[in-house]
Amino acid sequence: MFDRISPTYDLLNHLLSFNVDRYWRRVTAEVVVAHQPERVLDVCCGTGDLALALRRAAMRKGLNLKCIATDFAPAMVCRAAQKFAATDQSAAGSLKAAIADTLQLPFRDNTFDAVTVAFGIRNVADLDAGLRELARVVRPGGMVAILEFSQPRSRVFAPLYRFYSFRVMPWVGKLISGTRAYAYLPASVDAFPSGEEFLKRLHAACHGVVCLRELTFGIATLYCGTVAKPGASSDAQPATGGA
Repeated sequence: MFDRISPTYDLLNHLLSFNVDRYWRRVTAEVVVAHQPERVLDVCCGTGDLALALRRAAMRKGLNLKCIATDFAPAMVCRAAQKFAATDQSAAGSLKAAIADTLQLPFRDNTFDAVTVAFGIRNVADLDAGLRELARVVRPGGMVAILEFSQPRSRVFAPLYRFYSFRVMPWVGKLISGTRAYAYLPASVDAFPSGEEFLKRLHAACHGVVCLRELTFGIATLYCGTVAKPGASSDAQPATGGA
């Protein structure tokens, strides 16, 4: 499915979100870069937009960030690599794209300062195993940052958004992409254990402090977790608030 939608993936992301997805990725990148990571892994990378946002945020702060972007869909990785190559040379040299399964990442323990995911964790077949795998490759004290769609809770906005996501979004997606893949999007978001429930599962994988930040009326949520250092207590409780 993801290989089939890769040609129109970027267009539909920006169109269906009214370009707000760029803002969500920028916020995520700024939160991650604030921790001054040198090595970042971006899994379920799609066409590489979050990796590019991370690099831009790092460059604004004068940081030398290196990012590996992985996805299991070859067509997505190919497009990410093309976008990386089209950036300026200083950025292109710091971004790499590779095919990899998020449930079996080809990296040693404690390899990265941070791992990021944008709109991909809900597609991982075994969510808890996937979260543990993300935490495994992050060094102690590093972070896992996950940007994912969620369901707005506002009594006024929630039904309007639900109508848009289940009726309008699939129709526009089919019209432009020529596939029914975008009918899967709202259904997968609806089934995803978002909010506090997901935060508890992230805590179970990272064992450190976790928090969440709702974005744009709760359409998207940024979850952050610190991977506990050796010997640190794993009794830290999930917390909500700014990431």
